[in-house]
Amino acid sequence: MGVFAFTTTEMVPIGLLPAMSRDLDVSEGTVGLSVTLYGAIAGLFAPVLTVATRRIDRRPLLLLVLCVFVAGNAFTALSSSYTVLMVSRLLTGFAHGVMWSIAASIAIRLVPPAQAVRATAVVFSGISIASVVGVPFGTFVGGLSNWRTAFWSIAGIGVLILAAVAFLLPPLAPRAVVRLAELPKLLRDGNLRIATLVTAAMVIGHFAAYTYVTPFLEQDAGISSHWVSALLLLYGVAGVVGNFAGGAAAARSLRATTLVCILLLAAAVVLLVLNGGWHPGTVVLLVVWGIAYTALPVCLQTLVFASAPQAPEAATSLYICAFNVSIALGALAGGWAVDASGPSAVMYLGAGFSVLAALLMTRYRVARPE
Repeated sequence: MGVFAFTTTEMVPIGLLPAMSRDLDVSEGTVGLSVTLYGAIAGLFAPVLTVATRRIDRRPLLLLVLCVFVAGNAFTALSSSYTVLMVSRLLTGFAHGVMWSIAASIAIRLVPPAQAVRATAVVFSGISIASVVGVPFGTFVGGLSNWRTAFWSIAGIGVLILAAVAFLLPPLAPRAVVRLAELPKLLRDGNLRIATLVTAAMVIGHFAAYTYVTPFLEQDAGISSHWVSALLLLYGVAGVVGNFAGGAAAARSLRATTLVCILLLAAAVVLLVLNGGWHPGTVVLLVVWGIAYTALPVCLQTLVFASAPQAPEAATSLYICAFNVSIALGALAGGWAVDASGPSAVMYLGAGFSVLAALLMTRYRVARPE
């Protein structure tokens, strides 16, 4: 539920870009920077904050993170200007970096070792469910009322999760304490380097395209604005399938599953442009995109765990750094492309980075039986 809430607040501006743009009197590409800043802060500070909190029991740490999350979303809803919006997103981004660094490692401590991949898939299903419920719900609420109401709703969800953690999560003493100076040493492992680079290329490509999927669907694919929420919902439903199917496939063949998903995503975004205004094709390709992308966080997190089993939280903080900084870079590159050449340009940009990720993935070496 925590991953669901954080992913929703990170991604919900994607469905609210036009409304936020009009209200704050800035371009859609500029509003897209609210995703960029969030990702940059979450990513850059994840390793630092993970090390800084390395001696804190995971239960009170998670409670603190959720308090910051609630406050950040409330400030976003109250934003009176673009500057205030960006500051509030920065605040929430700090909490996001810590949340993602500890979530999967908490999950695998709560289950037997044989269920670790499944537990990781359950946690990261929060990403898929956010696509199914969170982002479309925010878009829907924004259409009925205004974009501020969407962020108030997310803050309310955060309060409920905060209460659930307070009552249900047991104390969890920290493990595998790592100092900040030791983080670069982890990257001496070749597989961890590859996993980090694949993550960066893949996420840049995806978010260059997906951050601006609403303008693409409306302007280039000819989809009525009233149907965009429904298509994002369908994308998310496909993502739930992809999340659990990807987890099951990764447990059998991690490297092959990751590579296939990357190539499927690249093909889907290119074909969306070539498909033009044929709506059935748009629907099918969005489904393929949803399945392919949402399988990848489970695969990539599992790659990281497999590459650094002795320091899962520290390695995950590096992964989160790469993931979220790449969200920022992808949204930034997409903003430049959409302002310069239109929404179709970001689809080709996304495909190019995905192909790069696939090439990098071929360098990953399986060191133990999958």
